[in-house]
Amino acid sequence: MIPVSLYGIDSPMCERFYVELSQLVSESIDDSDYSEALFSIEEDSILQNIEIADRWSSNEMIDWQEEIANEIEMCIRAVNYPEVAMLEHLQTIDGVNVVRISQWMHFHTRIFPIYSKDACKTLTNMGLDTPFEPTDMASYGLYVTRLEGLKIHSPYWGLPEIGLPRSRLLQLGLERFK
Repeated sequence: MIPVSLYGIDSPMCERFYVELSQLVSESIDDSDYSEALFSIEEDSILQNIEIADRWSSNEMIDWQEEIANEIEMCIRAVNYPEVAMLEHLQTIDGVNVVRISQWMHFHTRIFPIYSKDACKTLTNMGLDTPFEPTDMASYGLYVTRLEGLKIHSPYWGLPEIGLPRSRLLQLGLERFK
């Protein structure tokens, strides 16, 4: 049964995606920069985790003022997957957009997917209108919902077990799927 978040998906294309996914992400296990960053994350070190995510993604490092740092930490602690609405006010911080927030959340939780223009394009090509709007948290929320639907709908053989978070496998697979 297809989850509501995937209503309207091109089913044959989706099934082909699951068949090809292992091949699409096979070399990702060798991404040492990503693996080192991911496995250096500490559960309670939110600001340190943000620095790790920013270094990995080559974002400019920001020296947070204490009040902003506290706000970021409180916000990230309060968010429960798959809800993203509470993250919206982080966009008011200079140099922070939805893509960057998604990177922070991915590395800190290993659950949230990294927001990707190419993955959104593939989802749209599969019949699931998924806009990429780096200034709109609601569009990221839709993206999170779509990837969660793909996780739920995946056949038992659909998500390879290669040591990467499922959200990362799906994101990379969608970026590379033709």
